[in-house]
Amino acid sequence: MQKSLPYPFALSLGPTPADMGLSRRAEALLAEPLRSSALDPSAARGTGVTNPEDLVGSALAILADRERVPSSAPHPQPAPLGLEAVPPTQLPRSPGPNTLPLQERILSDGSRCPLPIRYFDAQLLIATYLVAYDRAAALLQTTGLTAVPQPGGKAIAAFGCFEYRQTDIGPYNEIGLTILAMAPKYPTPALYVVHLPVNTALANRAGREIWGYNKFVATIDIAGKTEHFSMTIHDPDNVTIARFSGTRGASVSMPPTDLITFSLLDGQLLRTTIQAMTPSQLSSGGGFSLQIGESIHAMAQSLRTLGLDTTSPVLVQYADPFQSLLFPGQYA
Repeated sequence: MQKSLPYPFALSLGPTPADMGLSRRAEALLAEPLRSSALDPSAARGTGVTNPEDLVGSALAILADRERVPSSAPHPQPAPLGLEAVPPTQLPRSPGPNTLPLQERILSDGSRCPLPIRYFDAQLLIATYLVAYDRAAALLQTTGLTAVPQPGGKAIAAFGCFEYRQTDIGPYNEIGLTILAMAPKYPTPALYVVHLPVNTALANRAGREIWGYNKFVATIDIAGKTEHFSMTIHDPDNVTIARFSGTRGASVSMPPTDLITFSLLDGQLLRTTIQAMTPSQLSSGGGFSLQIGESIHAMAQSLRTLGLDTTSPVLVQYADPFQSLLFPGQYA
């Protein structure tokens, strides 16, 4: 399968033939009953991880030496996820030989959530920041996690904007604030989800009950059909939490790269794989800025703690269209 990295960015020369074979297998499972091994994505992928201290410098060095790469060219790609895939509610309930139907979770209000959740058509932008280590550590105090140290007393924070246009749980928008962190008993870092607001009640309930993500319902406006991208989020009282905008510059292409997250479900640490199926573009973040609004919501306070309004991101990852699978988490 494609490279599985816990970071919001990565550089690679592209997947190997073996990697691509695994990607095709995973893609084919989307429209069919899942094999039992597919329910544990870690069973089918390697554990190769890039040194986080090398990522920013390597990316910026490549960006300095290369012209913009057309998004149509660079890497072999798995086939697009089929929009004609059978809806999860119509999948057979009786497994065939060596197969297991798409899982389903019943939420507290009686709504149904298929697992993994399939994201057929989406847009994403993830901005990666270097922030003061003590500021990042302050947001991890009650989690049992520690921020991954970077040179110069820094840590990595990521601010992600997601516009999900077609999914198993309907269309919705989402904003993520995360910190690259380490767990005492797990060797590989992952992105701890500090805040993950969405704009639908179903996405909020599923995220909180299945993964323990720190979600809340907010008003989220996203626009980004060209090189320019903008986002505004308002808290539940309709007060502005933040505005984020900018223009992407020269970029390099990046093969599908999974996101790995940490969250706390009922006080226990959960590690979750979000399997990406489409490539993305990586560019410098110098053309982007974030402004924090007047909100006193906890997310606005976290943005102030990290000081994201006082600096520009070092890297921006962008994809449209973007397709992915959100798997059930595993206790770490």
